[in-house]
Amino acid sequence: MDKKYLSVSSLVMMIFLGVFGFGNIANNFKEVGMSSATMLVIGIFFYFLPLCLIMAEFGAYAKDRTSGIYSWIEIGLGKKMAYFAIWSYFIANIFYLPTLATRVPTYLSFGLFGDANMSNSETALLSLVALVISLVIGVKYQKAIGALSKPVGYISLFTVLIFLVAGIYLHLTGGSATELTVDMFTIDVASKTELAKALGSFSWILFAFGGGEVVGPYVNQVKEPEKNFVRGLLIASLLIGALYVIGIISVSAFGTQEDFSKISLINAVLAGFKFMGDKIGLGIWFVKLMGLAYTLITLVALILWSTSLAAGVFSEAPEGTFPDWLTKKSKDTGILINALVFQTILAFLFIALTIFGGEAAGELYYRVYDMTTMALIVPYFCLGISYVFFRKKGVKSPFQISKNNTISMLAGVSVSSMTFIAFIFAGYNFTVPLIQQMEKIKLYYGGLLMFMLIGISIKYLSEKSHKAKENRNK
Repeated sequence: MDKKYLSVSSLVMMIFLGVFGFGNIANNFKEVGMSSATMLVIGIFFYFLPLCLIMAEFGAYAKDRTSGIYSWIEIGLGKKMAYFAIWSYFIANIFYLPTLATRVPTYLSFGLFGDANMSNSETALLSLVALVISLVIGVKYQKAIGALSKPVGYISLFTVLIFLVAGIYLHLTGGSATELTVDMFTIDVASKTELAKALGSFSWILFAFGGGEVVGPYVNQVKEPEKNFVRGLLIASLLIGALYVIGIISVSAFGTQEDFSKISLINAVLAGFKFMGDKIGLGIWFVKLMGLAYTLITLVALILWSTSLAAGVFSEAPEGTFPDWLTKKSKDTGILINALVFQTILAFLFIALTIFGGEAAGELYYRVYDMTTMALIVPYFCLGISYVFFRKKGVKSPFQISKNNTISMLAGVSVSSMTFIAFIFAGYNFTVPLIQQMEKIKLYYGGLLMFMLIGISIKYLSEKSHKAKENRNK
């Protein structure tokens, strides 16, 4: 029986679902305005595109490995650095899964009622249903996730294109809510205060490009990955980059920056479509239709993130890195069932804590969530550095960004430089006295340090337990 391969279009749609977020468009416009489009262009050329090319070269070289980002970092920096990078990745994303799960009932509420009307109990129950569906598909139908992502990715792309076309049309016909001028796209760095503000905004905008690595564990399911995996990443990076930039321009047609400042992060997606519906005369049915579409889109994104996270963190971790039961694979399918169950339980516990734990518990969770923010930067920084060492060693991959090592290594330097900028300026403002920023600094940087120490402890205890087990079996 011939092996079924992931097509390039399936790969593109998986990356699209993993990275692209309409909420990033609405929220960047809300927080920064039209200059966020310029920042996105800078982010595309100096961060996202080189990052995707790096992943493409690593994927072509390590096409038989199943962990993706862990294996790519381990190739250049070794197992120890790869562990700390992937531990950071796990910490950041284990708190992202509950966010995705709770968005499913929120969007479903828009689909059924035209607004967010779910009670706490209904949100918790439906979030659990979403997590269980994700678990079942991850355990029983993991090889079908690529096929599932393709049509749902096209639905997501279609909803975005509707918005973009309508927005551009309004701008061209003079019916937009925001009148565009060239000055709006200029990043103000005229003063020290404005420069600090711009660096902070740019740092947070870079977070919109995270997620392309979700396809890493699927590279061995791609036929001729040295061509098709590369093609998929390149097409996806250009598509996502273009849609982000055009999206900022389009969203301004339906509401001003002040209009969008009145809506929450979670509701930004459907609020944008509601603004669109009101502007061009569509009824509540349009918001409901978009609500149902985003219910499906978010559910599939949850499935994709959950399975990719388990594979990326636990599938190739050396013995003794984590408790043995977490890295145990099914003998028949090689699927990390225990890891998937563990992630699902953790995600639901976090949801239950915020919904039923009272105000203090909710505040604690969101504080811990904020503490994990900087953890997401670590693996991308390490990936850029890993690539520099990979090329410095003279290793040849079937696909290379450039045959010239210096030119190629500039891609790694660019990615690591951008992540370093994000690491510094997402949590630090050089125009404000240090003493006035200590709470924020302790939250972001102290939080990362705390989680790193937890990671060291887990690794130490796991290695100790594994060695004791080996000695008993001698």
